[in-house]
Amino acid sequence: MRDGHKIVLACLAAAGWLGCHKSTTPAGAAPAAPSAAPGAASAAPAAHVDGTPHTDAVEKAWSSAGLAPEGFAPLQPVPYGAAYCEEGRVQGLDTVVCEYRDQDALAKGQSSLLEQWGREGGHTGVAYHQKLTVVGVVDRARHDPNGKVIHQVIDTFRKI
Repeated sequence: MRDGHKIVLACLAAAGWLGCHKSTTPAGAAPAAPSAAPGAASAAPAAHVDGTPHTDAVEKAWSSAGLAPEGFAPLQPVPYGAAYCEEGRVQGLDTVVCEYRDQDALAKGQSSLLEQWGREGGHTGVAYHQKLTVVGVVDRARHDPNGKVIHQVIDTFRKI
């Protein structure tokens, strides 16, 4: 993909994960170990990561695009092995924005996010990263059956 960006798509069914996704985990690598809290947090306090899109910039871009992000708040403890995460909703879709310190943590974080969605069930979800920031959007309640809103959310993020 252009500029090294990778996209991870997860096709989910209400009864559970069907396993339809493109993973960035290397062949033969073990998935992140499950923990009591999905994607257990590191011991370091939550802080934005320099050199990658910050959550506030992502939310501002969505607002400017008319996508109405709402209820975004930092997650404590920080999940998915990230340095900083916020969760909220965009156009009624559950959305998470996480910043990572390195590519290894990012790959493990995306895998953990997809695994969590698989356990919870849902209709459709997309996890996309740019630099060291991941945006995850999942349509648990089938608000976006044709994927137009998910596409807008990801496309706006790509332009940051």
